[in-house]
Formats: sequence, C-alpha cells, structure tokens
Amino acid sequence: MFQGIYTITENKPIVASIFKIQLQGDTKAITAPGQFVNIKLDGFYLRRPISVFDYDNTSITLIYKVVGKGTAYMAQLAPGQKLDLLVGLGNGFDTSKSGENPVVIGGGVGVPPMYALAKQLIAEGKSVTAILG
Repeated sequence: MFQGIYTITENKPIVASIFKIQLQGDTKAITAPGQFVNIKLDGFYLRRPISVFDYDNTSITLIYKVVGKGTAYMAQLAPGQKLDLLVGLGNGFDTSKSGENPVVIGGGVGVPPMYALAKQLIAEGKSVTAILG
C-alpha cells in the first residue's frame, strides 16, 4: 500500500452517471490487475473505494458511477486538481492460474477491473473471453 497525492488529468462522463477519471502519479504499489484505491475527498469523512480500470508506470484510470454525494462531488472535479489516494489495495488476480483460454466475468462494479485483467492475460499470450453484464 502507498499513500500519495495524484493529479487529475481527465474526469469526464462516458455515459449518463458513469465517469472515467485519469490520475497522474506513483503507481508502483499496483502489482496486479484487480486491485483498488481509496480516495480521500475534501469534506467527506470516509474514503471512497474504487477499482482500478487500467494503469501504467505513471497513471491510474478509474471508472465510477455517481450514486451518492461523494461520487457526485468526484464528478465535479477538474483536471489539475489533486487527490489523496491509498493505492495498491487488495490482492489482485493471480494470472498464473488462468490456463490458456481464460474467461473473465464481471457485472456492475465488477466490470472495470476486468479490463486490466484481460489486458494482462492477452500480454501473456492467452486467448481471453469476456462476459460482462
């Protein structure tokens, strides 16, 4: 786990009430697809846990749905603003146990982490089938 300050580079709606936010910062604590972050929001007591959609050496991309006051606040954040995140939470997926033709299944909030998982499996030369709902 790592706590750091991340800069918003993008925060835009994908469809009604679903947003994509990209954050620039240290991603070394993310070691496997399926991990999540906890976001501290000004004026809110509890951090917001959000699954990691995608990541690389310098950025994290999250997909979130506006369902309450906290995520409504997040939807108003603009590029250039900073967020305090706990990064690298959860164990993530162990792709070594997947076989050569893995099937990834996700629904609702379980869909975003399937992207990074499928991406990793494809990079390992596996033929991935996705079932999403």
